[in-house]
Amino acid sequence: MNTYIAQAVAEMDKVNVSRLEHPGSWALDPASCRFLAAFARALGARRVLEFGSGFSTLMLARETEKIEDNFLLSVDDSAKYSALAKEAFETSECGAKVEFRVAPLRPRLYGTRLLLSYSLPKGLLEALGPFDLVLIDAPHHDLGRESVFYDAFPAVAPGGYVVLDDANRTDMEKTYVRSWQAAYGGAMDPILLEGIGNGLCVIEKVESARPAYPRAGSLQLAAKTLRNYARFLSRSQA
Repeated sequence: MNTYIAQAVAEMDKVNVSRLEHPGSWALDPASCRFLAAFARALGARRVLEFGSGFSTLMLARETEKIEDNFLLSVDDSAKYSALAKEAFETSECGAKVEFRVAPLRPRLYGTRLLLSYSLPKGLLEALGPFDLVLIDAPHHDLGRESVFYDAFPAVAPGGYVVLDDANRTDMEKTYVRSWQAAYGGAMDPILLEGIGNGLCVIEKVESARPAYPRAGSLQLAAKTLRNYARFLSRSQA
């Protein structure tokens, strides 16, 4: 097993996840939180990027706090959850440098693949990186996470890692990982940890590469993306 993963698995049970702070079912599973914190510690992660602001923000901030020139960028499509995560972080008095950004979802083409994507300024992630660690825990409600990896991967340092939550879901996350492998080939090395929380996929960036976005199923994917976008807009207006 990968050295960093093995170290995190061995140490994760020593990580405290307070019942008083953990917000419950909508947050990252406690076991996944423990692994994520232990993994960030094993890496010595200095610059961290996460998609899905929440309890994970606080866990990651605490791990990076003592590292010089630390930085955590937390991105969410929901102003509500971003504000809740920011409040929890500020209340904790953690001294890490954390920036919260709200970025609504918009349809965007990746090759022939129409996907929902966070509306971040072009080049922002690369300008703020390179990142040692990325967490993908959003968007939620089956809105699709495939685009998030395409956006994040260029901003990850070679030898850095992306962690995908809910990785046991066959009809979503496992499908996304296959698409990423088709796009990046040997430039990435995924390891599935089925027994932690709802499953975690830990992906090492082996080297930088331009994606060869897969074309298969693009029409069906476009229809699903537009349907999900309509659902996203209706939720946002509710």
